[in-house]
Amino acid sequence: MTFRPLFFAAFALAAACVSPASPNLALQETVSLSVSLTQHEDGVDIAEAAASLDEKVAAAPNDPYVLKVAATARTGLANAAQDRALRVKLRQEALAQYDRAIANTRPDARPRAVMMNGQQNEITLSDLSDLRAALFATIQTDRG
Repeated sequence: MTFRPLFFAAFALAAACVSPASPNLALQETVSLSVSLTQHEDGVDIAEAAASLDEKVAAAPNDPYVLKVAATARTGLANAAQDRALRVKLRQEALAQYDRAIANTRPDARPRAVMMNGQQNEITLSDLSDLRAALFATIQTDRG
């Protein structure tokens, strides 16, 4: 019976580590998906990849870091889309995610560390406005 408290402590620790509410876990999962999409972009099912990004965003709908990474990945999917309507839809969705990221960014937002290809990198929010502006210009060009 002495193992019972140890078992419950281990269970609680494991549950805390995989909690979907963890902002770092949601960000890391989104980054990992984004990296995978970039590495395999030729063989990616765009609709399936967009649905996977939607799931990652749903896990942290107001996290500006997750929104930024998802929007950037979605922009990459749009660039790979052959169908014009799908390309426009993906870009509009990415623009909306950039807008939500900007709206949820605090002035004192610090970079957050993630692992990319086995190396630690930082995700910053300082370039959100530039990314949004570039995507907006692309959308305007698509319409013209």
